Amino acid sequence: MGVLLAVGWTPPLGYDGLAHVAGRLRALRSLEAILDDAGDVLSGQDPPEEEFADLGERLQADLTRLADIAIAATDRDPALSGLAARARALTSEVLPDGQGPALTHLRLMAGSVQVLLERLARAGAIRDIA
Repeated sequence: MGVLLAVGWTPPLGYDGLAHVAGRLRALRSLEAILDDAGDVLSGQDPPEEEFADLGERLQADLTRLADIAIAATDRDPALSGLAARARALTSEVLPDGQGPALTHLRLMAGSVQVLLERLARAGAIRDIA
């Protein structure tokens, strides 16, 4: 069976564009992985200091992604705008030197991730995760 296309319609993306989009989608981390990153920082045991940089990079990427979703969902929950602004402020900061300040910053980012995940799920912008 063939595919019928509307007369005059052309796909918005060619092969290269679709391949780019597919690659970006494959690179996205799952919501569970994002929640795991936050849990690694907020659990009862501090992560090893040698993992701070990697955790910081992942949390920064996680927060950026969640802030983008929050901005798109402000019509569902206006409070998401403030949470997105807080997330963007945290992601604009460099991970501080020293174990104490770095851990504090990681905890702030992880806390923001958890709040955003919860609020976005309540607003119906993402699926609910446990």
